[in-house]
Amino acid sequence: MGARRRNAVLALPEAAQVKEASQEPQMVFTARRAAITFQTDGETWREQKEKKAALMVGILIGVFVLCWIPFFITELISPLCSCNIPPIWKSIFLWLGYSNSFFNPLIYTAFNKNYNNAFKNLFVKQR
Repeated sequence: MGARRRNAVLALPEAAQVKEASQEPQMVFTARRAAITFQTDGETWREQKEKKAALMVGILIGVFVLCWIPFFITELISPLCSCNIPPIWKSIFLWLGYSNSFFNPLIYTAFNKNYNNAFKNLFVKQR
């Protein structure tokens, strides 16, 4: 057994000055990809992930609203007024809403690397 080392707190000399940390770039090491990145704006890794997730959710909701709003407006307005909407337009609006299910995997693939890799593996194995 070797000598046991203890943590000790030493007093600073009176001449020592304490300065606040500046907003200098930080070096971050990620173990998954073994890459070194520099953060210049002071954001942490978690904040960056949260911003990216919030952007993806915002795009998902925006696409959902754009796809389904024509259908819901026509279905809610047509009983209230004496509007005669042609059946072809009702069908187009319905299929526009259904197309939202097509767009969701594309959005997930664009913003999430796990989905992106899964889709690549799926299509590579199909060949």
